[in-house]
Amino acid sequence: MNANAYAVVPYCTDHTENVWLIDRLCFVDPWLKRTFIGELEAACALNRVAADAAFRVLGFCFGRTIADEYTIHRLAVHPAWQRRRIAQVMLRTCMRHAALQGARHCHIEVRSGNTAAQRLYHACGFERIGIRNGYYCVGGEDAILMHCTLDGMPGSKNA
Repeated sequence: MNANAYAVVPYCTDHTENVWLIDRLCFVDPWLKRTFIGELEAACALNRVAADAAFRVLGFCFGRTIADEYTIHRLAVHPAWQRRRIAQVMLRTCMRHAALQGARHCHIEVRSGNTAAQRLYHACGFERIGIRNGYYCVGGEDAILMHCTLDGMPGSKNA
């Protein structure tokens, strides 16, 4: 299948099972299925999935827009679909939607050993702003704190 034959759409009930599967494949600390169910009604949620024409979920990006900040909590692409720019498209789409909701800043924490994710975020305008030593419960790995401004994004007040 052509990697461009997908759309980034709002997360809904029909996506839950596939998102949960991708999470288990991609993270050493997967969320419980009930967490993904709770995301369907979470206040301030800005959650999107990349889905193909057959409604198959290729990846997801979950976060919250609160006041002028968008915080990304989870971003993953199914291993079979990685390295096709899907994560970058989802991330930029979510950032644009956050800007439309009034967010001016975007934050994420990423495992210090996840250099591929750090490169992705850097390519999307994020800068490293700090570190949380031993942050992750599984493995005790450090969290790299990253930030970018959404000013200039389509829909932002300073676009």
